[in-house]
Amino acid sequence: MKIDLIIPPAKSADRVPERVYGCTFTYYKHPELPMLYVASVLAKAGHEVLFKDFTDTNLWNEFSEYINRNNHDIYICHTVLLAEGIDIRAAKYILENTDSKVIFFGPQPTLKPINFLLNERCYVVRGEAEFIIRDLIKGIEINKFDNIKGISYLKDGEMVETESYGVIEDLDSLPFPARCLIEDKKNAYFNPKLKDRPVTLVLTSRGCSFRCYYCVPNAISWARELEWKRFHHGKKPPVKLRSPQNIVEEFKSIKTQGYKAVSVVDDLFLFGGKKRIMEICHGLKDVSLPFGILARCDLILDDEMVKTLADAGCKYIDLGIESLDQKVLDDIKKDMDVATVKRAIDLLNKYGIEPKANIMFGASSVETRESAEMTIKEVCHLPINYCMFSIATPFPGTEFAEKARKEDWAVKPEINDLETNLSPTEKALVSYPDLPKEELERIVKKANRRFYLNPKRIFFQLKKIRSLQDIKNLILTGLKVIK
Repeated sequence: MKIDLIIPPAKSADRVPERVYGCTFTYYKHPELPMLYVASVLAKAGHEVLFKDFTDTNLWNEFSEYINRNNHDIYICHTVLLAEGIDIRAAKYILENTDSKVIFFGPQPTLKPINFLLNERCYVVRGEAEFIIRDLIKGIEINKFDNIKGISYLKDGEMVETESYGVIEDLDSLPFPARCLIEDKKNAYFNPKLKDRPVTLVLTSRGCSFRCYYCVPNAISWARELEWKRFHHGKKPPVKLRSPQNIVEEFKSIKTQGYKAVSVVDDLFLFGGKKRIMEICHGLKDVSLPFGILARCDLILDDEMVKTLADAGCKYIDLGIESLDQKVLDDIKKDMDVATVKRAIDLLNKYGIEPKANIMFGASSVETRESAEMTIKEVCHLPINYCMFSIATPFPGTEFAEKARKEDWAVKPEINDLETNLSPTEKALVSYPDLPKEELERIVKKANRRFYLNPKRIFFQLKKIRSLQDIKNLILTGLKVIK
């Protein structure tokens, strides 16, 4: 079959949903990893697979002309929260103007499948999607779906849901993402914390065992977690790991394709114990490809492991710090000691790995104006050059969202229009008696300006400029951060 994976045009160029993590709008462009995994599985199954991204132009007439001109067998959308309206609009156009079928997958269709079943030519794949989509397309070919796990569809006007697929037990069984489909645009992908482009993304594990109650992980892990919780009494799914050998082979493949750096987007790269991480790093050292990861401060306190990460090419680590008030960390179930933050950052700096902090205001009702101000002051004095300050958002499906509604913290009616109103780096969708919405918005602006307008950090960014494109990226990213 001829299958088209599409990213429809956003409503405006500055409100393009970011679909890898799925919880904000795009600051800089990532390759669409969930789509590329599905594409590789379908190509291996013998289908003709195309990939079309309309966010480069955000022109509806270009999208509509493409659909009218091609009329492929199946169109597939990977949908996150902020893209629901965009993707449904595109699907309606496809269904009204062609005889094609539409498949939705991702966290939002998993959470609310009925929203996406526009007619009987629409299907929803819930949870971890790659092999389910392959099986669904086999079912479409023979018009038989009742033995396919993990799907929702309409029959005689009523929604039918099959039993859950569960999770992929052996992640090594997945072929590497089909990066060949984005060869013509790969130079658009970059990460300001990695000096060379193009940059691609890698996922070495799926899931997270920690219990932070506000957290939305990357979109692949979030979809599998939403589905698992629904059928397992709210429990989180097991973490699954790729083997060190499989990871190293993907890095080698990436290098042969001309990529200059890698962002590892696991919720926590350091799962599986020190032995596994050391084995991965020893393999990556020979590949010689710079990369960055995400981690908790309390998991990077081992001197030997951090040195090995640096020797393997690790250039930055995103640290989920959230707050420097211990009461706040305890309330949001972070299960981390504030004292570990400085120790972790000092260890990263010792071995030349760039620490990037992530600070979140408004995740807890015990936070005060004074504790938020203290966090800003302390973060600004940390020996770091990057920090993302944001306001906690009660994303549907999280424990935080349930509590925010129960305690009446959620801002209304804006919370019902996330596609328009969600901007975690500037707009609050929660409000507390002692820390109202307006104060949270003032705090995050103050934090960004105080941190990034520091002369030392300005000088650090200027030293990194190597081209006119670097200047453009610095200006655009900077304006989004400090506005």
